Amino acid sequence: MLATLAVAACDDAETKRRRQQAEQAARSAADAATVIRAAEERLRATARNITPGARFRGVIAHRQALGGYAVCGQVNLTGAAEDPYLPFVSIVSPNGERIDQFVASSSAEATRTYVEATTRCYDGGGPSSARSVVPLPPVPDTSASAPAPAPPRTPAGALSTAESAPRPALPMPTTESMPAQGAVTTTSAHPVNLRSSPAGGGTVLRVLPRGTRLRVFAEAPGEWYQVGEVEPIGWIHGSMLER
Repeated sequence: MLATLAVAACDDAETKRRRQQAEQAARSAADAATVIRAAEERLRATARNITPGARFRGVIAHRQALGGYAVCGQVNLTGAAEDPYLPFVSIVSPNGERIDQFVASSSAEATRTYVEATTRCYDGGGPSSARSVVPLPPVPDTSASAPAPAPPRTPAGALSTAESAPRPALPMPTTESMPAQGAVTTTSAHPVNLRSSPAGGGTVLRVLPRGTRLRVFAEAPGEWYQVGEVEPIGWIHGSMLER
């Protein structure tokens, strides 16, 4: 009798354990589907001015070590048959309120997307502790500029020429005094990311179609250009522009 009760108790425990595992698997699948939809909708939003719209393939969500998900796959930003599928990684925060996206639409973006994919596109990926979270460096400045020469040394007690000469008042820079620097067109090879700041990690404001005509309003180190139509909108790397 006791043996029969023991066997029954073991069966009940095993049944409960399997039911809990099935429920957990169902919740994980539902969470993964939710973050995949969120990542795809964000990419579609950045490409909203391109028709017929973004298409996806091979999209998988991976739970990260510190929570949240990394959504990895390929996207055709325009949906056109002649345009390629580009690798992308979307990092969704644990609360789902923030999505950082990386799409290999240029050489700089391809390098950054590859780094994110190799460190995050697997279950348990990403930083293992909050102290190990290190932001990616900005795109390096590739402009060939020579270092400035060191100023000549001035003997002790003597005033330099710059100190002894009267200093004229310098006019304060204004936005109105910065004329447009000409017109450019985005590359005809593929769509181009328009970013919020002059660096590869800036937020993607929108994806511009191939051959979009723009005005240049300012230039930043690293061949980044502030562009827009009537007024500045965002930044594009010079490798993505044609004058």
